[in-house]
Amino acid sequence: MRMPVHHLALRTPDPSALADFYARALDLREIRRNVDDDGIRSVWLDLDGAILMLERGRAGGSGAGWDGLFIQAQAGSGQAWADRWRSLDIVGDGSSAYSLYAVDPEGNRFGVSSFPRPLF
Repeated sequence: MRMPVHHLALRTPDPSALADFYARALDLREIRRNVDDDGIRSVWLDLDGAILMLERGRAGGSGAGWDGLFIQAQAGSGQAWADRWRSLDIVGDGSSAYSLYAVDPEGNRFGVSSFPRPLF
């Protein structure tokens, strides 16, 4: 089965500033900016087929650091992935409308995402 990378997520206290840094340092193009009541929640940069998601740090966490590796999943496949992981005793770490998260044996976050890719 082919498993392309959907996105890499990096937590940061200031998604906008870090996006500016990576855009300059690696000549990456911004493809999406997400805002919530607290300001800029995330900035997404084009990695030519994958996305670098710079996400505002989670409450209670360090606020910075790699958040995980997420592979492309087919739309509607979340339950099948959840069932597979449960059968393998893999610890879940939440979900969203398009993504399912888990933790590897060393505590690193990973998952699958079917979020529609922006047009590159």
